[in-house]
Amino acid sequence: MIAVCFLLACLGAALQPTSAAEDGRGGILHIPSAADLARARCPSRCGGVALHYPWGIGPGCFRQGFELTCNITAGYMRLFLPNTTTEILELPPGDTLLRVPPIHFNVPMKPGMTDTYNMSWEVPVKGVMIYGGESSLFVVGCGVSVYLFGHDTDDPIGSCMSICLDDKVAMKEANANNFNGDGGMGYCSIRLQRDVPAFGLVVDRLKGASALAGQGQGLSNSSIKVFLAGDYKFHTVDIYSSKIDERNVAWPYFSMAITDQPNCENAQNNKSSYACSHYSDCLDMLPSGGYACLCLSYTNDGNPYLIDGCERPGQQSTL
Repeated sequence: MIAVCFLLACLGAALQPTSAAEDGRGGILHIPSAADLARARCPSRCGGVALHYPWGIGPGCFRQGFELTCNITAGYMRLFLPNTTTEILELPPGDTLLRVPPIHFNVPMKPGMTDTYNMSWEVPVKGVMIYGGESSLFVVGCGVSVYLFGHDTDDPIGSCMSICLDDKVAMKEANANNFNGDGGMGYCSIRLQRDVPAFGLVVDRLKGASALAGQGQGLSNSSIKVFLAGDYKFHTVDIYSSKIDERNVAWPYFSMAITDQPNCENAQNNKSSYACSHYSDCLDMLPSGGYACLCLSYTNDGNPYLIDGCERPGQQSTL
């Protein structure tokens, strides 16, 4: 009798619903409706950032893997990837893109210090990639070359070289006549041609280029500013300043894949957890793996992760 009771107790414990922490930290694996999110009292904003499913805060409000946190920092409500210091500045509706602050590297290039600097950076959470279509590595400084590599630091992405003139006026005039947005006197850039989860970079001091390194104005003692951004409008003053004027820098994008399945084919064979709603299509996310959803071209713009989120012409939006 004791053995039977023990067995029943074990079965009862096994049948108990899992906690939010056990069940993907409160993330869901079905397609909700806008009404479902409203009933769960899901927050619609954090500070100045509007929230759109699959992103969300709190159990039942986000797709598994798309949890965010809202914290008070310096007196303001700010949105972050969980357990990271990566702030989210914008979430486009119906998308897995997220806009983040530029990623900065400051490289001291003082006499007597090393001529080569090696640095690396990696995305803070699984499934996140730097969105290559809207991101470039920018270099501001004099007399350096920069080499950008992919995840394993042996996959070259690109390189660029930045030189200066000793004459500030001549350098400003040279840039005024330069219509190539990839670089000029005092800056250069490398565009990411694809999404990447991490990168390595090497900054080298140019040899035998003293006449073009701006040393006549003490620029050899300035730091080299290297940063990942969506875009950048160069101003000569940024060379001499200790930091870049952020008003001239556009935010870069990260993209995030749904990673509970490795690709669209597998996801579509698991209907109970498939994330794409009616009138939407599935897109394999390479090279990270996983997938994303897009509303079909003949529908109105909407949210492919919500039931009836991709509206047919004449249908009322559920966003």
